[in-house]
Amino acid sequence: MNGLSKLTLPCVGILLLAGCGTQLEQAQGLTPQGTAFDKNLYQGYLEVSSSEYGEGDYRDSDAFAERAMRAGTGQAVEPEEIDLRALPADKAGELTTARRRLTAALNGPAAAGKPAEAAKAQVMFDCWMQEQEENFQPADIAACRGGFIDAIAELENVPAKTVAEAVTEPAVPGPYAVFFEFDKAELTPEAKAVLAEVVRNAGTAKFSRIVSTGYTDRSGSSAYNSKLAKRRVDAVVSYLLGSGVEKSKVVSASYGEDRAPVQTPDGRREQQNRRVQIEFAR
Repeated sequence: MNGLSKLTLPCVGILLLAGCGTQLEQAQGLTPQGTAFDKNLYQGYLEVSSSEYGEGDYRDSDAFAERAMRAGTGQAVEPEEIDLRALPADKAGELTTARRRLTAALNGPAAAGKPAEAAKAQVMFDCWMQEQEENFQPADIAACRGGFIDAIAELENVPAKTVAEAVTEPAVPGPYAVFFEFDKAELTPEAKAVLAEVVRNAGTAKFSRIVSTGYTDRSGSSAYNSKLAKRRVDAVVSYLLGSGVEKSKVVSASYGEDRAPVQTPDGRREQQNRRVQIEFAR
């Protein structure tokens, strides 16, 4: 695997897109701003968008073009959440482990010194997610997965074999998401059912901690939403502790409408963002 070359269309093919009215055309006209990481992220997503357009997958082309534009305007773009894709059951664990390794690397000191490698790792992970959900192009799945592994290896300065072995280890359970009604922090029966499964797995899985992270949609003020997200996380933590999970293994954070899993305009209600994300960490 050599960078993103597998995904790059010939320039003439890209030029022919002019006038098609797609998100890709708009993304191509952008002069990227932000950090070196943002600019590399923009270029990587743009190339994936071009590749998907060339295959006639206009929906995913638009999705990657939108991520490119967000990165190219200096907005924070997180790696795609596991539960936003309908992944094959036998692949979700591997991708969950890969995402945890990716987020740890992106938040570590190496990422600042290697922005190209960090951006490539995120782009190839999102590419892998998309291809694995489709699950009918083995060569493309392998290319994106291999690109991710190579990029993480470069970022961490370890052999690619080490990353590949770690990614294919049996995954810890999850991740899980519990959802809340609009402007509410009370656990619904559906949320309690999800948390009951978390508690059951906490009794058998090997893990160091359970991390609960709260979000809201963008309806209402940012200050109010920060408090609402905290109340939602507190409700989840209270359930876990009340069900016997060790306090020392439960950690939490809340971001309100910041870092929302699903990007929306300010003021819009979005059920997918009214959540607490729960993850087991090794």
